[in-house]
Amino acid sequence: MKLFANQLDANLERGLAPVYLIAGPELLLVEEACDAIRKRARRDTIDERVVLDADARFDWNQLGATGDTMSLFASRRLIELRLPSGKPGREGAGALRDWVKSGSDDVLLIKAHAWEFKSESLAWVKAIDKAGVYVPCWGIKPHQIGQWIRQRMASRGLNADDAACQFLAERLEGNLLAAAQEIERLALLHGKDSTLDLETLRAAVVDSARFDAFRLTELTLTGQAGAAVRCIRGLEESDTPQPMIVFALARELQLVEAFQSMSGHMPAAQAMDQLKIWRSRQQAVANAARRLHPATLRSALAALSDLDIQSKSSARPVFWLGLERLCVGLAENDFRQEVA
Repeated sequence: MKLFANQLDANLERGLAPVYLIAGPELLLVEEACDAIRKRARRDTIDERVVLDADARFDWNQLGATGDTMSLFASRRLIELRLPSGKPGREGAGALRDWVKSGSDDVLLIKAHAWEFKSESLAWVKAIDKAGVYVPCWGIKPHQIGQWIRQRMASRGLNADDAACQFLAERLEGNLLAAAQEIERLALLHGKDSTLDLETLRAAVVDSARFDAFRLTELTLTGQAGAAVRCIRGLEESDTPQPMIVFALARELQLVEAFQSMSGHMPAAQAMDQLKIWRSRQQAVANAARRLHPATLRSALAALSDLDIQSKSSARPVFWLGLERLCVGLAENDFRQEVA
């Protein structure tokens, strides 16, 4: 059965299916759908959860072995299979079809972020669609974001008119995760059954799409050079504290560098666990680690050390020019530290 993310909760009220495939590039929708399934599993007293990371080195025999192993603590388990590439290969596709045919009492939850529309025609996906639930999580189209924000607000007890929703959509540039976080903040500020008009939102909303240091980090590491420059100029105009910007960039670059180093001699999932990277951030860190050359990261961290010194001195114009150069170089994967 194919369902969209906004239909899943109603379907779960009727009980759990034996297998779920939650797949698509929109991270927020994927994570919330998986959380809804986990919550339903707990309601059904399925407390034991087994997590399998199906990276390029995964042994697909583990999936069958996990299904064959009896639990010591419960009659049913939630087996979560993380499939980052969205492509199990021939062996994996066969293992997944075998699982569906086995009629296991356990619930299998497959999560895939990298996903293509043409994957829906593959035999293993069709088998899951027939036996369980397939939830595609595509990005929301720009003209639909305002309506998505309105519905999200309503689910949190907030009312907003079209102008207010469109204002929020434009400020957050289509970033659903940022929009969800902002709506949660608004709900805490204003409480349930509140009506928010455009002026109220203007007063309450921090422009996190353009003036937020952590947004700058995201734009830089995903290769959006032009948007990063616009964000930097917004940060400068809003007089954002320079040390905070340096901290946000340094923390993420150090995390990416550490992941690059550790994933060279251990499975990526193990490296993520040891670095204590949140699930919602893992895909972004892995993508940045693949995209950025280690030499680029080393040069960027050296430059950040210089920017940190400048941020604590009177060299404000030099700081902003250096920050622009750094972020554009990182976005284009071509940054080299100038030697004085």
